[in-house]
Amino acid sequence: MPSHAEKRAAFRALHEKGEAFLMPNPHDVGTALILQGLGFKAIATTSWGFAFAQGVGDVMGLVSRDMALAHAQEIVANTDIPVNGDLENGFGDAPEDVAETIRGAIEVGLAGCSIEDLSQTPEGGFYAFDHAVERIRAGVAARKALAADFVLTARAEAPIRSDEDLDETIRRLRAYAEAGADLVYAPLLTKREHIGRVLREVPAKLNFLGGRAGLSYSLAELSVLGVTRVSIGAGLSRVAFGAFYTAAQALAETGDLGLFSDVAGAREIGRFMRGREQA
Repeated sequence: MPSHAEKRAAFRALHEKGEAFLMPNPHDVGTALILQGLGFKAIATTSWGFAFAQGVGDVMGLVSRDMALAHAQEIVANTDIPVNGDLENGFGDAPEDVAETIRGAIEVGLAGCSIEDLSQTPEGGFYAFDHAVERIRAGVAARKALAADFVLTARAEAPIRSDEDLDETIRRLRAYAEAGADLVYAPLLTKREHIGRVLREVPAKLNFLGGRAGLSYSLAELSVLGVTRVSIGAGLSRVAFGAFYTAAQALAETGDLGLFSDVAGAREIGRFMRGREQA
């Protein structure tokens, strides 16, 4: 298995190829092994998928830093490809909270992570501009002290409903990039012209969220636009939990045992598992 340093180097190299790559998000070791077996070059944790797998909602504060890092470490230890961490807002409001999360991410072997600008205060909302930038600076400093090739992604979470909203998103993303973030990420960025503006006006590579209903882009189209990385977020986890719910609901309502005739078999899925269990 590659070392943590080798995984970080491989992950950074993916961002330098000059074309967009897919980074899907498993919610446990089994789904991570499937994605690795299908040939994806990097994967990322998903806060939504992990939270739901633990039986809690994707609500800030219900999953702790220790829980998220232990989950990430388990995926890292069982895969050969780089893993990026969805580490929410760094599990605290202070810049030092972000720094502590980055240090922990590097320690467990993550090749990179993303940090949001959503507040954990009772008032909620988004961090004030200067404070949000200082949090990213703290993460960058922690990264430089331990593993300079660790890939840090800074997220701007505000909705983009108008040109004024886009202006503010770009202002934040530009400041995060100037603070040292390697990639920027606005999960609610969807329109082609908005993507173009971000790429023109922000001096950093762009992560695009692809796991949403209603999107018609292909990876090739996003690559031509200049997007570097396409993550899937909760998309695959919603497929998995949704299929489970739909089948279980039908079973409860009809008692029909023929529901399982067309699903992937143990042999087909088992070829990706450790030990290649196929029973």
